[in-house]
Amino acid sequence: MKRKRLDAESILRQLAEIRRAIPCVAPAPPPPATDGRARDVDGMSSGSEEDFDYAAVADGLSSLAGELSAAIDDAAAAATEKALEIYYAAEELARDPAHAELIPHVERMRAAYERDFGRAVPGRKT
Repeated sequence: MKRKRLDAESILRQLAEIRRAIPCVAPAPPPPATDGRARDVDGMSSGSEEDFDYAAVADGLSSLAGELSAAIDDAAAAATEKALEIYYAAEELARDPAHAELIPHVERMRAAYERDFGRAVPGRKT
């Protein structure tokens, strides 16, 4: 049975479209390796054109995965920062007897943070 040839150009074009469709990912792919060649795929030499195609696709997939991971990390950090701002505001308001109803909410937010991050809520940055 003859194996179908990998259409690396089409796959790389689709990866570029995916990259452009995701708003938090840079529109351009990262620069190539320092020598301008795609990295070798583990266990595969880069001697043939087909090997090069596989290496280029693997490099493109790895690059997109890294960019997505970084974008997700950035978004999570920004969301945590906003959530802490809300926590600090609620904590401050809860000190006023007129807003005592916020105390259970602040306690739940504090418990959730400690559960998720394994440490106490950090002090407010000045």
